[in-house]
Amino acid sequence: MSEGSFHVEQTTEYESLTACPLCGGPIRENGLQPQDHLVSQERFVLTECLRCGFCQTNPRPTPDRIGSYYESPDYISHTGTPNDLTSRIYRWVRKRAIARKHQLIHKHLPHGTVLDVGCGTGEFLAYLGSRGYRTQGVEPSTPARVQAIANHGLDILPQLESIPAQEQFDVITLWHVLEHVHDVRDTLKKLHARIKPGGLLIVAVPDRESWDATHYGADWAAYDVPRHLSHFRRADIARALDLHGFRLQETRGMWFDAPYVSQLSERHRGASPLAALLKGALFGLLSNTVAATTSRPTSSSLFVAQKA
Repeated sequence: MSEGSFHVEQTTEYESLTACPLCGGPIRENGLQPQDHLVSQERFVLTECLRCGFCQTNPRPTPDRIGSYYESPDYISHTGTPNDLTSRIYRWVRKRAIARKHQLIHKHLPHGTVLDVGCGTGEFLAYLGSRGYRTQGVEPSTPARVQAIANHGLDILPQLESIPAQEQFDVITLWHVLEHVHDVRDTLKKLHARIKPGGLLIVAVPDRESWDATHYGADWAAYDVPRHLSHFRRADIARALDLHGFRLQETRGMWFDAPYVSQLSERHRGASPLAALLKGALFGLLSNTVAATTSRPTSSSLFVAQKA
């Protein structure tokens, strides 16, 4: 089997990968079966490539069915409406993270065109627009897209293919989006075609090699099955970018993520909101300390790559 080729066995509701989507290698279960705590309460199997180590939710809902697993008022990035403790913390973190994202882009590009894929309710694009960037968004979720347009007057389309074929961007961002797509390689190929020569692709994903991922095991909230279909390591992203014509410029830690993910993970283990907040802060700090003092990554990793 050639590198990157894989076979999918599909029923009306689920599809099963029979080979690694990145390298075509053989796969097997890795022993973890995380639970969908948001919608269905189902458990999903994780499989891992015996050749390159890439990890996937497998079997997984088909593209036609996956939307039902996002239909929850508690899926904050699509609604922004809950006002419980977890949601308030999420919005506090998001506000500060948006400013940091802008700083990162501004360092490379003080002005220009930015496409945000999986833009949710549009807060990041609205912030960039207020700083003089020309923006475009892609968001498959109809409620999130409608809210982004209504709240911020943004230009948001339902899919990448809806953008005129000749249009290209200086920067394309995917903030915790790549783990949601069914075909990582096809997505990167399409993104490469949409970036101007020398332009940037910025990708942020949960990192399953982080300390908090190991500590929580199947209860790690960033597995978020079945919405998260791929479970990346830094090596997986570096390889995928190289295969699709990108030169990795830098890899960064995302220090805000570990306390939030740890808090959610504690809730998965049955902790009360207050106990989850306290333990999440403790274990999030511990995870960040490990990342700062060893070669292990933070709970999420951020990648800046240039179109070759």
